[in-house]
Amino acid sequence: MRNLFLVNLQIPSILFILLFCGSDALASNLSVSNVAIASRNPSTKKLTATFDLTWENAWKTKINHDAVWVTLRLHKAGANPVAKKLCPLSASGLNPAGTGTGTSPNIEVYVPADKAGAFFRLSDYGIRPDVVSQGVQLEIDYEACGFAADDSVYLSVLGLEMVYIPKGAFYAGDYGTSTAVLTEGSADTDPWHLTSAGPLSVSNPTMDGYRYSAVGHAGEDASGSAFSVPAAFPNGYKAFYVMKYELTEGQWVEFLNSLPSAAARAHHDLTDNNHKNSDAVRARNTVSCSGSPVTCSTQRPYRAAGYLSWMDLAAFLDWAALRPMTELEYEKASRGPVVPEEGEFPWGDQTITAANTVTTGDEGGAERVLTTGANAHFGSAVISGGDSVYGAEYAYGPLRQGIFAGSESTRVSAGASYYGVMELSGNVWERTVTIGNASGRNFAGTHGDGMLSTASGFEGYANQSDWPGINPTPARGVDGADGSGYRGGSFAASQGTLRVSDRSRAAETNTAASSDSGGRGVRTDDAN
Repeated sequence: MRNLFLVNLQIPSILFILLFCGSDALASNLSVSNVAIASRNPSTKKLTATFDLTWENAWKTKINHDAVWVTLRLHKAGANPVAKKLCPLSASGLNPAGTGTGTSPNIEVYVPADKAGAFFRLSDYGIRPDVVSQGVQLEIDYEACGFAADDSVYLSVLGLEMVYIPKGAFYAGDYGTSTAVLTEGSADTDPWHLTSAGPLSVSNPTMDGYRYSAVGHAGEDASGSAFSVPAAFPNGYKAFYVMKYELTEGQWVEFLNSLPSAAARAHHDLTDNNHKNSDAVRARNTVSCSGSPVTCSTQRPYRAAGYLSWMDLAAFLDWAALRPMTELEYEKASRGPVVPEEGEFPWGDQTITAANTVTTGDEGGAERVLTTGANAHFGSAVISGGDSVYGAEYAYGPLRQGIFAGSESTRVSAGASYYGVMELSGNVWERTVTIGNASGRNFAGTHGDGMLSTASGFEGYANQSDWPGINPTPARGVDGADGSGYRGGSFAASQGTLRVSDRSRAAETNTAASSDSGGRGVRTDDAN
């Protein structure tokens, strides 16, 4: 999987590292390959990285588009354990200086203002079954991420498939069908209509307002409570990018193996007694860790990762220069701008069938669901076929990303959202930021910066001070879950929890890492 060559920044040498962030068997086949340090400039402290970028089923319409979020990291040769540091790019904007789109004439690169990474996307409207570009180029500031010209380093590249959610008004709620659904008033079950970035004044109107409905979780505001959702809180009106798929085991292992110390790994090792408590397969989770320093691996890199606590997900998102998704953004990404259908799922209606059978053979990324009409994984369904031949622990748990989509799929049969986001309902719970308590509403949408807490005993936690779960001593990072919740149901959840507007766990503070808890990240589009 990897080819590594040592490079010294004083010598115009080349380093390669191959990081498959997708597979030839996956729906969109994202891959980053042939990564090289092509040149360096000691006077400007800049380093030029090149790589090949390919993915399938790219699209750009007047409504939205897909993209690949790319971040670059350096680590010192011989470091034990490895400590990969995210390095900022040297310039921002559309196709800025120091960037290049390689051999493809059909893509462009956009670097956000914080320069933490780059979005690659189609440059013109259309659908392209295959995007293949050799010699893509990004320039990083190696001094800004703590390296000197005489350091011998390795370079790695991470790519994540994203979907653009455009700016604009949308609805949250579904006419009171779901649990704790958001309504306009105590006597009016119409959904919220969010027409601006806020602030939102929430109270207990009779009609035509914003009324909060509660389940009664510890610390949750009561139904009809009066509060304000600040303008800084990402309420879904502004444009943002969201991960197309749930976080996978392969992505989690790449993150875990990049952490700077064994102590950091101790907080996020999915095999410890705070997670699945085993290196063996549990609930289809195949992550195992061993050695000193600890190194982790997975048998099924394309399977959605379960056993993630809020603290785990937050750490990954900070490392990947993303941020958590709010529960209002979850509804926007699912439904789009259209008027809700009562009790609808992210694919726009109430059509739903649980998966219970996959194709025979090892589930290496090419497996498909055989259950007629299946478009979601829920209801504690036990899977037959595939890995189930290895025993019960291989038959009950999450499926791979994008498993319901195929060449003949419709939105309903693929289980896809209005904008093309996959598995927003079922498989594993989406961990989101709640509006149901002050800790959640304090979230201001700060992006991760690639750096985690280094405080003694708290190494490896996300350290963005506005994120839910932040320790009262912010330097210690996100070591709690106050302000977080769950949306979208899971493989172990009942059908009703999969509804877009179901808020049965939206304000549930929970630090546990259950087998059906996962998530994904987002990034605000600073260009709109």
